[in-house]
Amino acid sequence: MMYVFASPGWMAFMHGLVTERVRRFQTEAPDIAWSLCEVFTDPPADLSPDGSPLAWHCIVRDGEVTFGEGERDDVDVKIIIDYEAVVPLGRYDTRGEPARQAELAAMAQAVRDAGKMQVIGDRSKRDPRVGDFHDIIARVTA
Repeated sequence: MMYVFASPGWMAFMHGLVTERVRRFQTEAPDIAWSLCEVFTDPPADLSPDGSPLAWHCIVRDGEVTFGEGERDDVDVKIIIDYEAVVPLGRYDTRGEPARQAELAAMAQAVRDAGKMQVIGDRSKRDPRVGDFHDIIARVTA
């Protein structure tokens, strides 16, 4: 199944993915804690008829996942990015290959350099035991 980036189906997939990953770690790492918010500006009219930014947030604390649509400031990391700029990043599957990971990082840096992405907060607070979600999401993003 493929989902349009930031569509309701995509958001539901993200919620399920994060929840499943956190549940897997509840026994061995109940102390996992991190939080993230992504805000997509200037989304297409079919996703946001009034042009309002699309956003999602996820807060993991004490084995519990709070996931929702909407912008939050009380997170470890908040990324604000232009919708059209983020879609190619969201679709890019690194396949776990270091060269492709470096290419994705360069693509993201180019978006930042163009002034289309702002990262607020500390990405290092994300618990590495949770692992990476990017490639899984990229494989289902239309």
